[in-house]
Amino acid sequence: MYLLQKIQNFENCEQIQALFSDLPQKPYCTNAKGYCYIKPKKQAIKYAYIQPNHPAVAQWLVFDIDNSDALFAFFDQDAPRPQLIIKNPRNGHAHYCYKLTEKMGLWGKSSVKAIKYLKAVYNALQRKLGADSGYSGNLIKNPAHSNWITYTTGAQKSYTLDELAKWLDLTEPTKPQVANDETWYLGRNHEIFERTRHQAYRIAKRYSYDELYKKVFSIASNENERFHYPLDPKELHHIAKSITKFCKSPRFGVYSAEFLEKQRRGAVIANAKGANSKGGKARSAKYDAKRQQAQELRGQGLSIRKIAEQLKVSKTSVEKWVKKVSHLPPNQIIARRGEIKRSDEIETKRLSQILKPLLRGVLFL
Repeated sequence: MYLLQKIQNFENCEQIQALFSDLPQKPYCTNAKGYCYIKPKKQAIKYAYIQPNHPAVAQWLVFDIDNSDALFAFFDQDAPRPQLIIKNPRNGHAHYCYKLTEKMGLWGKSSVKAIKYLKAVYNALQRKLGADSGYSGNLIKNPAHSNWITYTTGAQKSYTLDELAKWLDLTEPTKPQVANDETWYLGRNHEIFERTRHQAYRIAKRYSYDELYKKVFSIASNENERFHYPLDPKELHHIAKSITKFCKSPRFGVYSAEFLEKQRRGAVIANAKGANSKGGKARSAKYDAKRQQAQELRGQGLSIRKIAEQLKVSKTSVEKWVKKVSHLPPNQIIARRGEIKRSDEIETKRLSQILKPLLRGVLFL
């Protein structure tokens, strides 16, 4: 009925070997959430968590199902069978991995329509499986690691987007956990690219190629600082270079006109709704309580996503509200240019000042 097969020898598992073959040459990997390494593929596959896709493409669609019966979610929800299910034996939660027949580019020369179609399929499959909508897919459980139990499901070797779409309702609107959050990213690279390119388009015509590259790299670097575990500067270089090349290509002229017209229409609609009126200010004032609450939660160490989910607002709003608030508890604040010191360092210094005269007295006795 389920056609589930527990994998005992990953070296002889066709699906695991396909995943390993598609890994980036130097993927992110780690044995514990909270930090990452960049390792050659041969070393990375020894870690418990690993990066499944190259930063610029999607070959595998991965989902996180936080449910003790996650192993049977595809059957219970009448969803397509994943090529791999990687289960945590301690709580039953699992990662579902679907292999795409063709790689899908996420930025650069990729088709905007194709990316939107990918997004629609991904969101619909996420809804159908009941998967975590806050999961980015940047790291998955390594199917060959001893921490996990890996299964195959009898699925075909790979899926096209059209084949997946036959199982799904693409007309159903996405219902994100966070209100008004329209963002959708497959990992940090994709998010930085999307956030950076829109800022770059507005200034592209003002600068030469080299000048624009520096500006775009700076924007990407600022976006990168939002992450607890930022990307390597080399990856930012490739993102900035791709955006700059597009902005200086003949294609950008047509796209730029469409982009500016879209912005103009958006501004007209926003103004019609009172974005630049007293009514707009009144609506903004309604969020004062949530704004204050967001700052307090950030000060307690909660992530942007967790705050947005708790307050039912967008991540973008939270980012604006807590921009100047440290996200670390007081005893973990890191000193910056001598302006802020760790509380334990302050305590040590205070005790030293108290004990110093006492110790002098002992020495002279």
